Amino acid sequence: MPLLKFSDFDIKFNIDDKYKAHLSQNKQYKESLKEHIDLVYDYFLKLIEQNDLEQRLNSLFKKSANLFEEIEVKEEFANFTKYLFAKAIYWHDMGKMNPNFQKEKMLNEIDEKSVISDSHHSPLGAYLFINHSLDELYAKKWHEDNEEIFEAIIYLFGFLISKHHGVIYQYEDLDLQNEFVDFLDKFHLETEHTKKLRDEDRVFSSIFDSIENNEEVLFLLSKSLFSLLIISDYYATAQFMNYGNCKELKYKNFGLVDDDFRKTIYKRFYENQFDKELINKTTSDFKDFDELQEKSNSNLNHLRNKLFIEVRTNLQNELKKNKSQNLFYIEAPTGAGKTNLSLMSVVEILKLDTSITKVFYIFPFTTLITQTYTSIKKILALDNAQIVQLHSKAKYNQKQEEKEDGIYGEDKKNFLDNQFMNYPMTLLSHVKFFDILTGISKDDNYIFHRLSNSIVIIDEIQTYSPDFWARIVYLLDMYAKNFNIKFIVMSATLPKIGKIIDSQFTFLVSNKQRYFQNPNFAKRVTIDTNVKNINKPEEIYELLIKGSENYQTLETNDSKKVKTIIEFITKKGADEFYKHAKKYSEIFDEIFILSGTILEPRRKEIIDFIKNTHDKNILLVTTQVVEAGVDIDMDIGFKEKSLVDSDEQLAGRINRNSSKEGNKLFLFSIGKGNDKFVYKKDKRNGLSGKYQEDGKEQNVLNTKDFDKFYSQILDKIIENNTKNFMENLKSYIDDLKNLQFKKTHIELIDMQSVSVFVPINDEAVAVWEAYEKTIQNKEQDLIDKKIDIKKLSAEISKYTFSLADYHGSGIKYLKDYGDEKYGYLYLKDWRNQKDDGTQLYTYEDGLDTSVLKGDFVPMIL
Repeated sequence: MPLLKFSDFDIKFNIDDKYKAHLSQNKQYKESLKEHIDLVYDYFLKLIEQNDLEQRLNSLFKKSANLFEEIEVKEEFANFTKYLFAKAIYWHDMGKMNPNFQKEKMLNEIDEKSVISDSHHSPLGAYLFINHSLDELYAKKWHEDNEEIFEAIIYLFGFLISKHHGVIYQYEDLDLQNEFVDFLDKFHLETEHTKKLRDEDRVFSSIFDSIENNEEVLFLLSKSLFSLLIISDYYATAQFMNYGNCKELKYKNFGLVDDDFRKTIYKRFYENQFDKELINKTTSDFKDFDELQEKSNSNLNHLRNKLFIEVRTNLQNELKKNKSQNLFYIEAPTGAGKTNLSLMSVVEILKLDTSITKVFYIFPFTTLITQTYTSIKKILALDNAQIVQLHSKAKYNQKQEEKEDGIYGEDKKNFLDNQFMNYPMTLLSHVKFFDILTGISKDDNYIFHRLSNSIVIIDEIQTYSPDFWARIVYLLDMYAKNFNIKFIVMSATLPKIGKIIDSQFTFLVSNKQRYFQNPNFAKRVTIDTNVKNINKPEEIYELLIKGSENYQTLETNDSKKVKTIIEFITKKGADEFYKHAKKYSEIFDEIFILSGTILEPRRKEIIDFIKNTHDKNILLVTTQVVEAGVDIDMDIGFKEKSLVDSDEQLAGRINRNSSKEGNKLFLFSIGKGNDKFVYKKDKRNGLSGKYQEDGKEQNVLNTKDFDKFYSQILDKIIENNTKNFMENLKSYIDDLKNLQFKKTHIELIDMQSVSVFVPINDEAVAVWEAYEKTIQNKEQDLIDKKIDIKKLSAEISKYTFSLADYHGSGIKYLKDYGDEKYGYLYLKDWRNQKDDGTQLYTYEDGLDTSVLKGDFVPMIL
């Protein structure tokens, strides 16, 4: 017997119209419970259809049948699980029949006596679902042999109903049992079905422990159900609040890739290539690597196009051979055009696989999001309804033109589209993405169902701590297989995380080292790996002046000007050197500091000035904020040694187009080394970038053979995963199997931070006052208020910087100069003059970090 469709289940039934589900904002109109849950279920069916989820969920329901013992009715079991899944959607608000809820929340007096003393509806809804579903289970002829497992599934779905207005921390059996026992005692609701909860300990975890095959299926079903439940509920509620009692679905456009979009962006992509003939070229149209050894702009472009065709050919061949292959690597040197390679991969996959209906780009830095968003939007000529960037600094995305904004309800639709990422292409942060994959809040899980049938580009994966690599590759592999997600992982320094679990990634660049070691990429910058140890600012300043002057006098330097960059690990280190350089400036016309405390408008001014100025000597003092996503081209660099891949990233900001000669990067270390302090928990810390080959000592930074470096870390991770009694991949999979949702949540950045708002000018003050006024406005429509807050938050970010807040950071001293409100430190005394005459904060120089008095290793030891 094949699995039934969701639309085939006889789920709906009559409910007395006396029960109400929602009140309009003005309290004049009421929506009946029957109208609401019918609408919720209709949205559920619509989302299943639009996102092509039935096939993906069916595979999970079939896998759930394999959890049971040797039986001959597996499809019937799978159908019953699927029925319970759909039923949980429909029954989620049955608890609103609670007379107290009707009276207190709906202003609806009904002639019924309540055995429940409060107005809560979620726990009662869960109880009603569980009790009714157990009745249905015990009526099945085949239930006895596998009764406990189905009971666990029923209670699991009931648990998710009970949490549909909250957070799914964990399906911890004792906590859940105790909660239900208390609930039953409080409301005198015990039945013959629920006696087991009172009489036995660890009812559910003992069941899960006994299921050998349950590594993922119940977790994925739980996440899917919770996501579809809360998103369908949200759409249905929003429809009543914005359109009143209307049975026709008002929200129908979920921002999916359609055939017209596929064809249009494919055509536009190739029309926008520098070489218009790339669409028709093959690998045979390009020179051999041996013929491309001379450094020249012509050879560089030839190499880029050769790489382009190699990636495309490998991708096309793999997908034609195996359309279900979902894991890919793109490893390309800095300057090879990774964004163009990834975008080409997107348009090619969309052309070859029509099951894919969404595209997500994932980045570790907002600068990379904004830069890539601008580039893609321009290349593909996309409008605001087709692409969105979502992060704290992004403007609120308006799908309609301003002249159309007055249309009733359109602003509400626009809000939902932003909230639920209803766009064919979405660019977001890595933190948000892994919150969606593994998070426990409603905001995290609204989007979860949208990931199915998508392309996900993950850029700069080396920025993630190695502590997460095993869990990340396990999740990518799991989601790729179960939800048809094509993951493309890319970087210039790419750790092959697939090795950890022997996951089958396809390498889209077959001749990686031939590109990395070609002089047009490898010789752009000479990295002096003989690390200089210094203790005082003047020591590194002398080296910097000497190196800069040498570059000025090179015969190949026609302008006789130099753009020099120096990077420090800490804000304090950069700040202290900047003060010294400003005081003793010798050859530089302009000296800038670009650290994490520089506001966004100033940051843009600095970058634009450096990019567009060619007749001045410029010194840029910076921290790691400049390593990726900052589009600048410097001539010579100095860097405080840190992690090998971090050192390589800064080299990528020097001689970016390989059009100059004599470009160098010098490494230095301060005292005992800030890297030992800042990176003390990173597995890469302390690992040498040096290795022996052919009897000679080699350095990864020169050979670009990052596999040699990363293999040391990957081997350690693999070794740790074989050990018992320690936190590793095995323990993570156990947590996932046992539905410990909180423990399986991957928080890429778990350090607390403080957002500091600087009222630097009249515009900043006006923005803050508008923000405060909006938050305090209790009369405004809730959605309108959220829209205004989102719009203002983007403006607020222009005057905000963040500081890590940890023991010894010294932030407590900064709090003396401001007020904490609305999640910000409002730095009202930013003009404060310190004892040495310096100002606490300036637009040009950022925060005077000496105020922090923290434990960060200072420049002078």
